[in-house]
Amino acid sequence: MNKTIFYFSATGNSLQTALDIANALGDTDVVSLSKAGMNYNCNSEVIGFVFPVYAWGLPNMVYDFIKSSNFNKNAYFFSVVTCGGAIGTCLTDVDNMLKEKGSYLHYGSKLPILSNYIFMVDIKTDKVDKLLAKADDRLAVIIQNIKNRKEHKIKGSLGILRKMHNKASANFKSTDKDYSVSKSCTRCGICVSVCPAKNIEIIDEKVTFKHNCEKCLACIHWCPQKAINYKDKTQNKQRYHNPKVKFSQLT
Repeated sequence: MNKTIFYFSATGNSLQTALDIANALGDTDVVSLSKAGMNYNCNSEVIGFVFPVYAWGLPNMVYDFIKSSNFNKNAYFFSVVTCGGAIGTCLTDVDNMLKEKGSYLHYGSKLPILSNYIFMVDIKTDKVDKLLAKADDRLAVIIQNIKNRKEHKIKGSLGILRKMHNKASANFKSTDKDYSVSKSCTRCGICVSVCPAKNIEIIDEKVTFKHNCEKCLACIHWCPQKAINYKDKTQNKQRYHNPKVKFSQLT
């Protein structure tokens, strides 16, 4: 393949975005960075990164992957950040890491879809189809820009956002200490399979978290019984995953 898109996705929005871009570009390999692991080598001519924003910045796994991996310095680099609103330092951080490797981020864009941060928002099911349709329209413009090898300067981010992200992301791994599993759990194993950090096991018939959480919330959103919850904040809230994506695509 002469084009590669690396993606990180929990509820499927970023995966579907990566697939849509790859289909439009043609001859493109779509790679889960959580499965690729660290110290990856990529010599493609076009390289993309598609992922969601977490706490005004990059998911930890995305940061670690790009930081540790090697890429063709002469490639055309692009990044698309799926989000419910602001994307904070995401594009700046990708650009800075690529500059450390002798290249730079040629094109970056946010793609507003919806916020699935169930800790703080209620997802309105009656609005999902409309929001996804708007996202498709926005993505069509982004895809055309990528096809045209558009370049634009990546703007710097406010220092306060970086400090906020660094503080928040430092506590991601221990987020699962506040997860609970209700009696409705059938131990189906979906949470184990869908977790990109391999942070969940079923031990002695009990769902067990290993305190290496990515805070992606995949386990909460994909549990068919809504058995996994965070403190007292999610019990009565609607779960979400992209309707075009099956959980097996994320395992």
